[in-house]
Amino acid sequence: MADLYLPGGRLADRIELTGLTATGYHGVFDEERRDGQEFTVDVILHTSTSRAGASDELAQTINYADAADHVIEIVTGEPVDLIETLAERIADRMLGTGALAVDVTVHKPSAPIPHAFTDVTVTIRRLGELLRPPKPAADVVVGIGSNLDDPVTQVEVGAGKLARVLEYEQMSRTRVTAAEVAPGMPSQPNYVNAVMVGKTTLSPLALLAELQRIEDEQGRIREEVWGPRTLDLDLISYKVADREVLSDNPDLTLPHPRAHMRSFVMEPWAEVDPWGKLRGKRIR
Repeated sequence: MADLYLPGGRLADRIELTGLTATGYHGVFDEERRDGQEFTVDVILHTSTSRAGASDELAQTINYADAADHVIEIVTGEPVDLIETLAERIADRMLGTGALAVDVTVHKPSAPIPHAFTDVTVTIRRLGELLRPPKPAADVVVGIGSNLDDPVTQVEVGAGKLARVLEYEQMSRTRVTAAEVAPGMPSQPNYVNAVMVGKTTLSPLALLAELQRIEDEQGRIREEVWGPRTLDLDLISYKVADREVLSDNPDLTLPHPRAHMRSFVMEPWAEVDPWGKLRGKRIR
């Protein structure tokens, strides 16, 4: 299959497991269920390895030994008629490892075909929740802030662009709040903050790419964490059918890990969505 590109054009990293082989009892014929045959599986896990590469910690990546165990468990487990079904079950399990997307190829070299052949394969690609467009449209909360280059105008212009990305959007009033400054860092100008709620048919990562595009158009420079900025658009919460999407992916943490501690997020959110919830709790 072709390489998988993340929203924004960045090539996803890959962890590949090839040639995983075990005896399974899958097939539509009685002898296949009775005698079994060898199946071989290739798996590509599309992910981000940056966090693991920086920390050198196994906990920060997908454990390929565990992934291999899952594949073998499914191949040797409950029989199914079709290798298409087998591939779907493997893909579902692999997405549970935290992969952004997976490619699964199931080989059935001993398939009951009355002709000379080398192999029969089924290959599928399945997207994880961070890359899959939501059905129905997702409810999202976006924090808006600026403390550089006329913050009031930056927030107004940024909100206008964001309103063209979201559907059925509603924005809070703006308010001025003191900047959060990391220890040892110089003071910063106050922020102008607001919150917009709305709906989207974009996946979480696709929406993040749109937020970053708008920030870039407004002159956002990402030189330091906690630094001053012309425009900051934070994806606070992303819910599908009232179920909050959770993510600790290096590119996107959901819900926003510090939102509940920030009055400049919670108060304007409550203003436009008084029945809103964060991690299952009412926001006011």
